Parts: sequence; structure tokens; C-alpha cells
Amino acid sequence: SGVTVCVLTLAGLQPGSAGDTLLLTRLEKDAAPLSIRIPTARGKVRAGGGRGGSCPPPTPRACGAGVTALFLLQVPLRSVLSDFEAILKEQKEANGCTDKQDWWLRRSQLDHRMKSLIETLETQVLGCWRGALLPAPPQPALDEEVALLHPELGRCGWSHP
Repeated sequence: SGVTVCVLTLAGLQPGSAGDTLLLTRLEKDAAPLSIRIPTARGKVRAGGGRGGSCPPPTPRACGAGVTALFLLQVPLRSVLSDFEAILKEQKEANGCTDKQDWWLRRSQLDHRMKSLIETLETQVLGCWRGALLPAPPQPALDEEVALLHPELGRCGWSHP
């Protein structure tokens, strides 16, 4: 009870190839799974859940199926992943550093870059869908939540089916 699991997966059509789609999946007790497909290239986003059917406007959490949205990714995911790989490579190199002052300087710089990368992922890749990563309130008042989410999703290009 009270546990929400969110998984970000990079998926592709061919095994072993670089993925072209980011899947954000949210699992909660007593709720249909919610999966949001976020293309890594600029374009459409379609979300769907564990059940078929259409979702009443305006929030994807209202039913977990059939949500469609249009918005433009501001930064390609490949760019974010490339930066992440560079940070990991430099982290390995920094771990071999024997000078404490130099190690702390490198560590601080890497931490700053990682913070910036996470902010970019949240704001420019996930965009309005970053809200799907947030935990549900203990006593959700759905009508109030819908009223708050509708304008933000509208700014991201969401329209109900």
C-alpha cells in the first residue's frame, strides 16, 4: 500500500539496436498499469495502459488507457544518453585518481553535470509526462487533480480522444 513503481525503458524494434522510444511505465496497487510511449525524435506521444478503451478527459491517471498527446521534445534522447555515457566514462577515470583534491574536484564537476542531465531529462525529454513519476496523493481528489492537470497537459499539446 502506498508504493508506486515507475520504470523508464529505452525500447527499439530490433534486438541489439539502439532504442528509438522511451517507455514510461507506472504501476500502482489497485490501479491499471499506465504506459506512456515517448518517441526519442520530435513528434507524437501516445499513452496506453493495461486495459483497452478510451480515457475520459483530461488526465491519463483517470483510467490508464487510450491517452494521446502531441508535443515536441526539446532535446533528443540520444543526446541525453550520450552525455550520460560520457559522465560514466569520466567517473571510471576519476575513480583511478590518487590525489584527493583532484578526485574531489572531478567528483564535484561530475555531480554538477549529472544534476544538469537529470534536469534536462525531466524538463526537455519527459516534459509534461514527468508528473507520471510523482507519487499519488494519499487521498486523491480526482476532480481537483483533473482541474489542475488539464491546463498543463493542454500546454503540452494533449487533447482527449
